[in-house]
Parts: sequence; C-alpha cells; structure tokens
Amino acid sequence: MIHISIPTTQTLVETDGSRTYDAFDIYINGAYHASIRYSHLLKLHEKLRSHFGPKLKTSDFPSKKLFRTLDQKALDERRLALARYFQTMVQLQSIAQHFITENAFLNFQIESFRPSSSNVSVDIFMADGTKETVRCNVEHPTEIILKRFADIIGLSIENIGSFGLFVAKRRYASDDGHFMPSLGSVKYPDTLSVRLLRNFESPYLSIHLLNQKSAATGVFYFIIVRKLIWDPKVEEELMDDPGAVLLLYKQAASDLYNGYFVPRQTEIKNRLLALEEQGSCTQFLRLCHLEPNYSYEVLEPCSSNYPRPGTECNLKVGRRRILLEFKDAKDGVSSAEFRATRIRVWRISEQDNNGFTFLFEYLISKGVFHWITLYTNQAILLSLLLQSIGFEILKEHRSLMTTFGSLDYDYPTKDVFKIYSSQEEGSMGSPVISRAVQYSIPMENEVRRISVQPKEVEGTKVIENHDPLTNGRCDNGSIHSNHHSNSTTHIQHSGSIASDSDESVLDAFTTISKVLLFKNEGFEITDDDL
Repeated sequence: MIHISIPTTQTLVETDGSRTYDAFDIYINGAYHASIRYSHLLKLHEKLRSHFGPKLKTSDFPSKKLFRTLDQKALDERRLALARYFQTMVQLQSIAQHFITENAFLNFQIESFRPSSSNVSVDIFMADGTKETVRCNVEHPTEIILKRFADIIGLSIENIGSFGLFVAKRRYASDDGHFMPSLGSVKYPDTLSVRLLRNFESPYLSIHLLNQKSAATGVFYFIIVRKLIWDPKVEEELMDDPGAVLLLYKQAASDLYNGYFVPRQTEIKNRLLALEEQGSCTQFLRLCHLEPNYSYEVLEPCSSNYPRPGTECNLKVGRRRILLEFKDAKDGVSSAEFRATRIRVWRISEQDNNGFTFLFEYLISKGVFHWITLYTNQAILLSLLLQSIGFEILKEHRSLMTTFGSLDYDYPTKDVFKIYSSQEEGSMGSPVISRAVQYSIPMENEVRRISVQPKEVEGTKVIENHDPLTNGRCDNGSIHSNHHSNSTTHIQHSGSIASDSDESVLDAFTTISKVLLFKNEGFEITDDDL
C-alpha cells in the first residue's frame, strides 16, 4: 500500500443490534477498503508499537477520549489525526509491508464486509476474455488467489512474481445503467487496468465492494491477470514455462488485435496473424520481442505539462519507461520517452476535487533535472508499475537473486530500500508532505512555474518516492521526442517545480552502481537501462 486516506465517517450498528458506533471510512490506493471503529485501529497501533518500537516513526496516534460519544467536531479532529498517522505509517516500507500490517488491514476488510459465507469463488480473466474460477476462502489474500490460479493453468511457482492480479473494466464501458456483455462474448476484449491488487486485501471482497458502488453507473469491474514484465529479454527466460507462455501470448495477441501493439511493417503483422492462426505461441512471442512497440501497458489518456502546459497525451508504461504520445505543432503525432533509470524522485498528489497528479523529476541532461507533471486519476497505479520496473532492474543483478527470493510474489520493498538508499533505515520512505501544488502567473514563454504552498493535510497529500535507480553517469539524457515519421529531435522542458528547502539532492539521488560499490560488488547499467 502506498496511499491511505480517511475522508469520511459513518455511524454503524453492532452485529447484535445492541448499539451504534462511529466508524472511519478507510480508502487504500484510491479505493474504498473498510469502515473501522477507533478501538480496532488503536489495537493495531499498539501492536505495531510493541513489535517495531522506535522504528515506528509516525505522527501521533490520537488518544482516547474520556467520553465514548464524540460530537462532530471532535470526530473530525480524530479522523484527521488518524489520516496523518496512517499516511506517515505507509511511507515506512518495512512496516507497511509487514505481515502484521497487511493481515490487520485484511481483517478490517473482512469485518467491514461481514460476508455471509466463508467458501467463495473468484473468476480470474485472461486477456482473451476466457476465465478460470478459483475456489477459495473469503479471507484469502491476493497472493493465495494468484498461486491457486497458477496451479490451474500450469504456471510455475518460480514465475508467479512476473504476473499480477488487476482490477479492470471495459475500456469504453457503457454508462447507460446496464452492465456490459460478458468478456467471453468478445474476442480479445479491450480492457483497462484500474488497480493492482496487493496482499492487504481479499480479491473477492475488493471486487464486490467496488461493484456495489459502481452498480448505479453501469460500470462492471472484474479481476484480470496481466504481466509485470518490462523488458522482452526477461520474457525470454519464461519461454520454457507453459503457463507463462499462455498468459504472455494471450496478452500480446490482445494488444495486437486492439491496436496497442503496432508492428513496424505490414509483413511482420501478417506473420504474427498467421502464427496466431496456427496457435504457435512461442514463435509469436519471440517475433513480438523484436518489435520496439511491444510490451506497453496502456493507461487512460492524461494531461501533461510536457512539452507545454495543458498537453493532452496518451499514457503508456513499458520497456522500463513512461511513454507520452501527443499531437505536435503540425498536427502530427509525436512521442516522448522518460526512462525509469533517469527518474530521481516521483510524487503522488491528491487534489481537493479527488483528482490526482503524478510528478517526477527527470534527468534532462548531465546534472540538469526538470519536473514533469501528469494529471491522471491513475497516478497510484502508475507509481506501483514504476516500482515494479525498478524491482525488475534490481533483480537482474545476480547478487540480488538471494535478496529477493524466487518464491516471493510481493517483492520485499523494505529490503530494496534498506540496501539501496543512502538514508538511514529510520528515514526510509519519504514522509507524507502536506502541500498543495499551485500555478503562479504564466511566464513570457507561456511555460508556467509551479510553486509549492503549505495547506491542510486533507487538501492535497503528497507521497514522495526517492528512486534508487537513477544513474547520474549516463549520457546527455535528453528526452527523445519521436515523430512517427522516424525523425528524432531533442526537446528540453523549461518548466520546474520549487523543491523543498529541506530536501537534500544527495539523499534523493542514489544510483544502483554507486551503492553496490559500498557492497564491493561491481555492476554496470547497460545502454538499454539508460
């Protein structure tokens, strides 16, 4: 989990109907999770304090009150204090991803949902619209559901970490109050990933809670399995796993069918279609691996301040980079690539209107960084995908294989930051900063500078990630803006964001190669990573 908010409270009734109590509505990673009473949250805090001691460096947990019943003002004060506490807690990776924390939030979800049956089934869809039904218990977390799905399709347990369970919907879902047709009725349905499910939640409960809230709009959500692989050469290592090949093939064929993967030449596309007709999955994938447009996760369109404020862009994540596609001055289509290894820090900002922005500081040229801002409600998903890219790069190094463990589904983020951050363990994971991002008066060249102003915590919440992947030893680092006519130009963005006065550049900027030297291990980032 990387984002927690508590925007509202509600009055609930005990299961035996004896009395009412106040519950706090908790949202995790942008989705409603549970409504929990104060006493249960207090028990979690006490358990964390007992287990972690001084490592639990969070804002103060709100104290008990003398009277059981609080007026609305006191209730709001407690809600804000709880929000501050959990916002700082989730930034401590070793605590947020610990079994105690994840299991507590899983139990919160179960208690809030009050399921009538413990034995349930979960439908897991694949990219071609087919599904497998997983028999499970209502309290089973994401990891168990994914492992049972892997057993059904023959996916090796060693390769489970290369895939994830996503909440998704039809990309162009109807809003006329009726559910869309079954995915199985359409060959290669066009789906949009909305959330990446994690171990603090039950996939069965998460999808039911989401569909309860969206039923009135006619949007139907479902669970789909998609790859978490960001370099085709990593896929090559999975070609001997029939289950992995099946999932990769269906996703690649779906991307080709829906126009999100466009081969360079018509002959190559025809060859791919012929291989699909023959059912030659491995040959199909290996031909895909040779194409530069293959292996991108297509998110919702967004607005960006690059190359100019207010630019409408298509947003893609893949091949260890963020890709923006936009119309240029001649009404043609250009693209800008932002490589993950050149992103020094990124931030998620939640606005007053419940919208999100994703900001990242990018290495334009040697020693020159600029802030790129994306206005997208998929900022949290984008952050999780960027973290996944980082873990893939780190995992490539042989010395890290024993650190990650090949049988883990959730990569242990706490270990990554412990090894690769120049900061002390107590400061791992940047704190949530209560700030609002506002534009000042436009400058003469129509590029507006962004100023950072203090604001109440419930206004705009900023999550800051210091990426240990940025490499300062690379070449000029210019952003490549590629016209689809294959001409290439170099554009420098002049917009910037005022950095926090207490933020140290040296602390924020740590390269893989630099830190590995402290462990007496040589490592060279390849040109592909740069």
